[in-house]
Amino acid sequence: MSRTTTDPTGPRDPADRTDPTDPTDTATLGTGVRRRRQPRPRWPGGARCAVVLTFNLDAELFWLRLHPSAAHRPKTLSLGTYGMSRGVPRLLDLLDEHGLPATWFVPEHTALHHPDAVRQVAAAGHEIAAAALPVVGRAPSGDVRDTWSRTADLLEAVSGARPTGLRAAPGPMGDGHAALLDELGFGWSSSTHGDDRPHLLWSAGRPTPVVEVPWQWEYADHPYFLYNGAPVAFPPAESRIAAYQDVLEDWKDSFDAYRDHGLCWVLALDPQSIGKPGRALMLEELLDHVRGHEDVWFATGQEVAGHWRQTADAGTEPEGHPERARAAWNS
Repeated sequence: MSRTTTDPTGPRDPADRTDPTDPTDTATLGTGVRRRRQPRPRWPGGARCAVVLTFNLDAELFWLRLHPSAAHRPKTLSLGTYGMSRGVPRLLDLLDEHGLPATWFVPEHTALHHPDAVRQVAAAGHEIAAAALPVVGRAPSGDVRDTWSRTADLLEAVSGARPTGLRAAPGPMGDGHAALLDELGFGWSSSTHGDDRPHLLWSAGRPTPVVEVPWQWEYADHPYFLYNGAPVAFPPAESRIAAYQDVLEDWKDSFDAYRDHGLCWVLALDPQSIGKPGRALMLEELLDHVRGHEDVWFATGQEVAGHWRQTADAGTEPEGHPERARAAWNS
């Protein structure tokens, strides 16, 4: 993968009168400079914000988890298969054309049934991370521990590199989640939604070395585009497929806001959804908009976590931060 880099010292919007190199970015009232009460994160090279492109390679597993009858419904499962056979190559071509890195979360099921697609992603120079069910409660069950270990071993065998990151599938997540990540050698996670910048995960009332790179549902493609009819229905309530232009404009505006605040914008996409021809074209237009700003750091989850671990003080999340609150609930 020929990877492009952006020049964070390049021109900025004329109307922007804030200073991204100032961690506080505050000024006296009446000066016309926006006042910020939350310090800006510092990104490599003085970049204004970070962008992480992530892809969930759940394939058929998405539908198998949704409803047990999916195992006997080849038409439903074909949605996931399409994502691997057509969506993945299409997205790899798009990323390669623009020289952009991405992180791909792969569950054990996909690595077993689509190893060639996983190898294709790894050969393109992207990060392979694990996807698995979360730990529920204070301690992981034997099944969860075994699944995480098997997934890491399998991904290393298939891709040639052991994953350092993990994204938990939707569901309850207990205090033992971060501890097991640390125990098994995972350095970062992208499983929660409680912030718009990275932070450390807590366990037993203390911060762990594991960095969380949060994502938000409004920047995932499933709520807008993924669809299937009954009985394995998604969404389970009123059916709809969003207009591409509406989602595109929403995501453009969202990126602009994240950039304005100097945050970490994470897209959570699925090849069986975003990999359709029209949606891939929409994604390309979105990336053209993002790349039009020369002060953006495109990075993998591993790179963001490594940077955050080196530059942020452990346990600096303020009182009331969702991660500290979650740790308190489980203590």
